[in-house]
Amino acid sequence: MKKKIVILLTFIVMLCSFSVVFANDSGNGDPKSAQANSEEQDNQEDKELRFIKFAEDESFVYLLDRKDSGWIRKPYTADTYVIDAWIKMIPYKFDATDAYIASDEYDNYYLEHYLIDPANKRIQFLCEVEVSGRPENNIKQRKYAPNGWEGLVPESVEDTIYHGVVKEYGKKKGDGTIKQFTDMLEDVFHISIT
Repeated sequence: MKKKIVILLTFIVMLCSFSVVFANDSGNGDPKSAQANSEEQDNQEDKELRFIKFAEDESFVYLLDRKDSGWIRKPYTADTYVIDAWIKMIPYKFDATDAYIASDEYDNYYLEHYLIDPANKRIQFLCEVEVSGRPENNIKQRKYAPNGWEGLVPESVEDTIYHGVVKEYGKKKGDGTIKQFTDMLEDVFHISIT
């Protein structure tokens, strides 16, 4: 086991050193401008990849926050996992031709927080905030309640969110299209971190 970890760490260090050596220096030899360009590119990629569209209906476009969502251990359990999901809901607006369009500016949207239990096909609402501009970190959330799980009502907002998020993350940890770093370690290097 220790040998596998040493090999893994050596591989990671080699990858990091190669990326430093072969970094694209577009700053004409100035390491500060190359670093600034790299950070600017990373910020742009993070912005584009953080929220992915997973569903839409006649009222909203639903976006999943991949950065702050994922599998977590279900509170008060030892080996049961649920999906912790942050959802951005962008309402449609009317344009000049009276057609629905999604707002590109995201000037007003809803940010909702859910726990999703795919094994039992249930969802638990934790909070919702209507955002104008940038959200603040003073949201009052409900605490996890073992009896707070709700069944799904067909064609409800929760039903849309449940099925879209489960499609992205899968019905059990490691099944979905979005994998966590530990899941990738298990798949590629057969190293299990518990």
